[in-house]
Amino acid sequence: MAISIDKVDGRRARGLRTRDAIISALLDLIAGGDIAPTAQRIADRAGVSVRSVYQHFADVEGLYADAAERTYDWARDTAKDIDPGLPLAQRVDAFVDNRAATLESLLPFHRSVRLMEPSSDRVRNARIAMEKWEKDRIAKVFAAELKALESARRSAVHGAVDVLSSTDSWDHLRRGGQSARAARQVMRAGVLALLSC
Repeated sequence: MAISIDKVDGRRARGLRTRDAIISALLDLIAGGDIAPTAQRIADRAGVSVRSVYQHFADVEGLYADAAERTYDWARDTAKDIDPGLPLAQRVDAFVDNRAATLESLLPFHRSVRLMEPSSDRVRNARIAMEKWEKDRIAKVFAAELKALESARRSAVHGAVDVLSSTDSWDHLRRGGQSARAARQVMRAGVLALLSC
């Protein structure tokens, strides 16, 4: 007996929707402060059975890895283009505004994936790729200032801007009691000071 292509495509589409709902449920729980949700809580939020979670993901690592890829794709997609011809202060403002908003959104996810990283190469590699993209973006946005520096200093300043605008630094500031606004001001002051030298 032949199975119609429409039936197979419909089944596949339902499977993709379920998979998407499971990833969304994980991200929603994390965003709500549950940085280590159980499979049962993820299933409940997605409106599926725990068995369905494991039918779509071989293990929790796979679920987190797919969630990491989706989250980091979102971060790259929402990064604003910054005209390299703008004056430095305007570029710093644009960069810091966009970066601070992204970091604040990523903060719960960052805390969650740090728990998963020791046992997950895929999650760790997704974060490393994202950090490389961020560092490359700094090099493009502030190319004029970095190129004006001699090689060793250029590398040090580039690295310092990268650290100052990293998720780890943002997490440190926010855990230390800084508001998002105050943390943004710290980032802006540091980036501007580093690149004005």
